[in-house]
Amino acid sequence: MTAPDGFSFDPLPGAAEGVAFPGASVSAGTALPGATVQQPVPCDPGFARRVAELAARRGGTPTAIASAALLLGSAAAEDPGPGPGVLVLHLPRREDPAAVRRALAAALDLAEGATVPAAQADRLRNRVETLEYRAKSLANALERVSFRPLDGGVREVRDAAQIFGFGNEWCFDEDRVVRRFRELAPVYHPDTGVVACRERMAQLIEARNLLIRHVRVAYRAGAWRHRG
Repeated sequence: MTAPDGFSFDPLPGAAEGVAFPGASVSAGTALPGATVQQPVPCDPGFARRVAELAARRGGTPTAIASAALLLGSAAAEDPGPGPGVLVLHLPRREDPAAVRRALAAALDLAEGATVPAAQADRLRNRVETLEYRAKSLANALERVSFRPLDGGVREVRDAAQIFGFGNEWCFDEDRVVRRFRELAPVYHPDTGVVACRERMAQLIEARNLLIRHVRVAYRAGAWRHRG
C-alpha cells in the first residue's frame, strides 16, 4: 500500500530534511514531530486485502481505518497473527504490530456485521462522541488564533516571522524555523489539517522558505553576530 496523495512542496536547495503531513510518509525516513512514520504490519494477505477493500468502500485508506480503530480501542478483538503478507501504514508514531492487527480486526468485524456486546457498543459510541466533541473544540480554538492569509502572499521577512510566531527576524535560526514548520504544517494541511486551509498552507510554505533564505544570507554576511 502506498501513502495517499498529500500537499507537498520542494525543499530549498541544500535542505536535507523531508516534510510529511498526517497520512504521508517522511521522505527522509525519520520520525519527525507532527509527521508520520512508515510502519509495515506483517499479516495474512487475505487480511490485508479485507482492510484495503474496507478502506475503498469507506472512501479512505488503510492508514485512516487503522488510525480510527486505534483511537477507539480493540480490547475485545483477537490478534489474527502475522503472516507472509504485509500492510504498510503511515501512523503518527510506531505502534505494536499486534495492537494494529487487533484494531483492524475489530474494525473489520464491525464493518462486516459481527455482533458487538451492548456494553462495548455503548462505550464505543461514547468514545466517538467524546472524540468528535474534542476535535470540534480544538478546530474552533485553532481557527480563532490562526494567522490571516496576507494579500499578495508573504513578501517581507517580518511578515513571515509573525506567521511563525517569532518576535522579530533575528530571534530564530534555521533549526527553529524547520521545527516550527513541522508543528504548524499538520494544522493547516488542506486535506487532513485540523484547520484545513490551502491558502494558509501555501503561505506557511512561502514563509518557511523566506525565513530560511533570510537566515542563510544573514549568517554568510555576518549580520547575525551583530544582533542582540
